[in-house]
Amino acid sequence: MMLRHFLRDRTRRSPEWDRPTRLAVVMALSLLLILLAVGLAGPPQLQLPARIGAFGLLVTLQLLFLWGNRRDVSPYHQAQQHFIAGDYDAARSLLEALPERGRESVDALVLLGNSYRNLGQFEQSRRALQHALDLKPRHHLALFSIGKLLMMQGQYPAAREFIESALAVGAPDIVRLELGQCHFLQGDEQSAQAQFLVVRPQLLDSPEQAALLESYLHQLGVAKAPDIESEIIQYWRGEAQKVADTAYGEHLRQVVCAWIKATSQPAA
Repeated sequence: MMLRHFLRDRTRRSPEWDRPTRLAVVMALSLLLILLAVGLAGPPQLQLPARIGAFGLLVTLQLLFLWGNRRDVSPYHQAQQHFIAGDYDAARSLLEALPERGRESVDALVLLGNSYRNLGQFEQSRRALQHALDLKPRHHLALFSIGKLLMMQGQYPAAREFIESALAVGAPDIVRLELGQCHFLQGDEQSAQAQFLVVRPQLLDSPEQAALLESYLHQLGVAKAPDIESEIIQYWRGEAQKVADTAYGEHLRQVVCAWIKATSQPAA
């Protein structure tokens, strides 16, 4: 009965699971079938151990089933997936309901604040992130997120202070990209260069951020001009449009225009 129930639900829901979970389930099912065959028709001395092993695999399969469907039972994880996919409106809708369900958390508030920021709702973003800091003042992601919000609004000195505070309480080095930008946009080229060189190895898997970084280093005279692909230009054009009415938005617009000129691409 338990196996039939599992198989029915797995057939309906497994396309939504991540690949490692699906692979683990296939392996567990294959081993389960072998153990069941041995437990029912194998040598007498192996039947009991095989049945015990089959029971253990059934329990494992149930755990894999719960893990595979973890997004179904966790609105926060659903919101994370929407955010990663760039569907900030869906993430916001899920996260806004969490406090009403008594499931408010600092991580959820930070994700909500960042969703608001990507939707251009800066005041709502600030309130959510400040609430997160009220609950946990040393939360490095909340500190960095406020810093990034302030940077995107063109408030570079305040942004720098928050990002430096985030680093002081354990934020990863990758946030130094935004810290370097704050220094660069304030005219402190020496400090900007120091931050950019530290974070440079962290951006190997982030082509959009790496292109912007290399562009800054080229302007600082320590790197050659990067080759900018059209997809990267489109990405940063979209980022500039999100903050079009700010000093940072104007800065990104100028960066994109310089790239277009250098690559002889059409401006629109």
